[in-house]
Amino acid sequence: MNPFAFLTRFRARLVAERERAVKRIAAQAARGGGDAARDRRDWAEAAIQYERYLALNPDDAAIWVQLGHARKEAGDLPAAEQAYRIAQERQPRDHDIALQLGHALKLQGRLEEAAAAYALSDSLAPINHAAEELATLAGIEVRPRQAGVSPRQISERERLALERLREAELHVAHAPQDPAAHRALAEALLQTGRRSAAIAAARAAYGLCPERRNWQAIRRVGGAAPEEGAPGGPQLHDVTDLLTMLRDTGRATGIQRVQLGLAEGILADPVAAEQARFVFLAERFGPLWTLAREDIEAIIAYCLHEPHDALRAEALVTGAMDRARPTHLPSARVFFIMGAFWFWAGVPSALARLRAAGLRIGVLVYDLIPLTHPEHTSEGTVAAFRQGLEEGAGLWDFALTISEFTARELGRQLAAIEAPPIPIRPVPLAHRISPPDKPDAQPLPGAFPEAVGDLRGQDYVLCVGTIESRKNHLALFQAWQILLREGLEPPPLVLVGRPGWRVTDLMEQLEATRFLGGRVRLVHGVSDPELEGLYRGCLFTIFPSFTEGWGLPVGESLALGKVCLAALEGATPEAASGFAEPIDAFSPRDIAARVRHFVTDRAALEAVGARLRAEFKPRGWPDVTRHFLSELAACMAEPPPQRAAPEALRLSPGHRLAFTGGASLGDLLMLGAGFEPPEEPGSWLIGPSGTLHVDCAAPLRLWFRLRAAPWANENRAGIALGEGPLQWTEIEPGEEAMLALDLPAGPATLRLVVDGPTHPPPEGGERRPIRVALREVLAVAHETPRLTPGRPVIFGPSAAEQDWLALLAEGWSQSAQVQGVSALAPDAVLRLNLPPVAAGDVRVLLHLHVRAGSGGRLRHPGGLTELPEGGGALLLPLQLTTDADGKVSITLEMEDRSVPPIRLAALQWAAAGDVAARIAMIEAVMLPQGGEAHALTPARLMALEARLRAETAEPTAPLPGGEAGRAALRLVTSRKG
Repeated sequence: MNPFAFLTRFRARLVAERERAVKRIAAQAARGGGDAARDRRDWAEAAIQYERYLALNPDDAAIWVQLGHARKEAGDLPAAEQAYRIAQERQPRDHDIALQLGHALKLQGRLEEAAAAYALSDSLAPINHAAEELATLAGIEVRPRQAGVSPRQISERERLALERLREAELHVAHAPQDPAAHRALAEALLQTGRRSAAIAAARAAYGLCPERRNWQAIRRVGGAAPEEGAPGGPQLHDVTDLLTMLRDTGRATGIQRVQLGLAEGILADPVAAEQARFVFLAERFGPLWTLAREDIEAIIAYCLHEPHDALRAEALVTGAMDRARPTHLPSARVFFIMGAFWFWAGVPSALARLRAAGLRIGVLVYDLIPLTHPEHTSEGTVAAFRQGLEEGAGLWDFALTISEFTARELGRQLAAIEAPPIPIRPVPLAHRISPPDKPDAQPLPGAFPEAVGDLRGQDYVLCVGTIESRKNHLALFQAWQILLREGLEPPPLVLVGRPGWRVTDLMEQLEATRFLGGRVRLVHGVSDPELEGLYRGCLFTIFPSFTEGWGLPVGESLALGKVCLAALEGATPEAASGFAEPIDAFSPRDIAARVRHFVTDRAALEAVGARLRAEFKPRGWPDVTRHFLSELAACMAEPPPQRAAPEALRLSPGHRLAFTGGASLGDLLMLGAGFEPPEEPGSWLIGPSGTLHVDCAAPLRLWFRLRAAPWANENRAGIALGEGPLQWTEIEPGEEAMLALDLPAGPATLRLVVDGPTHPPPEGGERRPIRVALREVLAVAHETPRLTPGRPVIFGPSAAEQDWLALLAEGWSQSAQVQGVSALAPDAVLRLNLPPVAAGDVRVLLHLHVRAGSGGRLRHPGGLTELPEGGGALLLPLQLTTDADGKVSITLEMEDRSVPPIRLAALQWAAAGDVAARIAMIEAVMLPQGGEAHALTPARLMALEARLRAETAEPTAPLPGGEAGRAALRLVTSRKG
């Protein structure tokens, strides 16, 4: 391809990518605006925003349905019908679209058309709504409403969630062994507020197939996912960065190519393959995952033997990661980092956890260039490399290197940071990425990059390597300029590599000179067969790098019988084995002279090539693999370095752990799957849930300080012990909130769950799916409080103590407002721990505040209570029976399973036979701590007193003359006065 054409296409791709990004941002903003307007029932604005979104994404059937809803609610039925019909064109098998179309037609009086739409919906999925509508239109009596179902109108969102739930339940009934059906059921249950059932469904999916996608399903619904897999081989080989590079770019280069060669060699050896497992870390503090052998083999085959295809590569990696299984650490003996060790920078606790499990940790070091030559590396890489080396040096047991040169460099760098000495053994690499089975064979037909197809059969000089300043492509550009000025017409220079860092000047000079009039050709994304075709077809290769950890392109060239002009810097002499023609990396004139020599004197070039082909003995990957496994075994045979293993902190009263940067290694061991490394706001929770590991020296109350991201709206966070009930708090955008959890002594696993809108962060800023960060954990002494008869427990900021936290068992917010704490889940549960002497029948009085405009009936241990539609204060007296230890639970739920629209302001209790305490309950109602009565009229108070007196079963000590009533009347009089 002509370089100008390449540059034009490159620019066109950039422009297209920018346009797509702008379109994506605008679409997300419009959809978010439509959803927000819909939620506040601003139907006209919702329709406008959805129309803007659909102008950019006209094939999104779900949003056409939302537009139809908005137009229908705004009264524009023909427009609603049109939107539903467009949605139906895009998804003709969606039963809900047919149902919504039927509604729109029925409201317009077009009953026959409506009946047809309802019939179609019922045939696509037999759901009650379509059948009922069809029966009504046909004049058939509709099935009566199910007993006990509230007539409350449910929202469109609730209706859709219930329909999805019915579909998911039908799917599970028809395919009980399908994990995907159980995953879908888990998501549907969560949307209807049934978290416990959702966790059970996700666990069922994982039980059927313990793969990562089913493990993730447990975490998505807020459960604690298991992290131990089936026993396997003793050697764990980390390929995390290989998978990441392949998924993100569609190809493997440099370090990743070395991993592929080693992996292919290990799998080709039956004994080594039996012992090895290839693992990856998907989350910074999460478990290791083991790839299936067929998946790693498919990845190797793609990278080494197939053309570059980004979509295929992404599908291969995504599928392999989805199918991966948790790694069983107790059966492993060594964890070996095959790729970039600085990937682990910032999470030394992940390695420390492996050390604590009894594994030895080894690493393959490729070079120390970010430290020895920082001028050729990006600042981010230098920082991550230095951090990874400093953190790893205290945790690694041994290191292998890809050359003698790198082994010496690593020893010097470890000594410079005063790290404990570890065994360092060189394992020189192969001279080719794939075994040279047929060194004289020609490449397969068509195995030549299309971008430079016009050079097939012509003379050209080849340079392979990422376009970065260290590789010294600028010297080649200058050498070709010198040759042109001297009147020589040099062969085209083909640069194979993707542009990297610190090459802005080079790229600008190439563009300014029109790539030296087309004599410099830049290609990237070539497959291994295409690369071999380039090697075999070139006149010779050239490699002017300032330094290398090995110099694979030099070895590849020599192994294929092609003369290589190489700068003998770093480890390049080892890769060249004395067969490279030397050039001076620091002298473009020397490079030009050497190129001129071999271009003009073909006899000399042939003589060097003949010697090369006759005497050079390339090192193959089978040799490297045998050497690698031998050195690995030798390192494992040596005693491990004597160093203290990091341990998690055992929490005692007064311990405070900050996760805003600078946390100790022991503190970081608390963080589990779902958390990011600490930064200024805290350790961000990635996605909907995360795991914490704690060890309490005594019973403690742990306080968790959280902060919400500025863009995170309508969030609430919950904390729970294991699979226990969640304790909730509401948290405003950009603000902090506190959560408390009472824990027994000993180790425990906690789960932190976040509920709220899942819109991604704003474009152009944060790209991670984060909404809430853990900033701090504080441990305080705590004992479960015993409640005093008659004394009110105040739930709110006026409370003198925090004892009320222990009463919130499930479904309540710990964020106390003036009117009390809110119910946040369909089941709002209180758990009382009364003195054992009070065990038996007790009376409990709940002071509730009902949200205005709510209505419905509240179910409680005493039956059903109609909530006042106007809202306000509500007293709820209950007759309960405790267990033998004085414990009793109170569950409040709406009849229709919606979240109760209530706040709990206060609670009082008294034993049934404790008259004095029950009188104190009435007095506390009239004059609580603030001196303000809680919405009791004298008539209501007299009725309570009469009920109290009538229920007292003490014939030997009756209430004398309505004493309680007279006391109450005195209170009322004093309040009026």
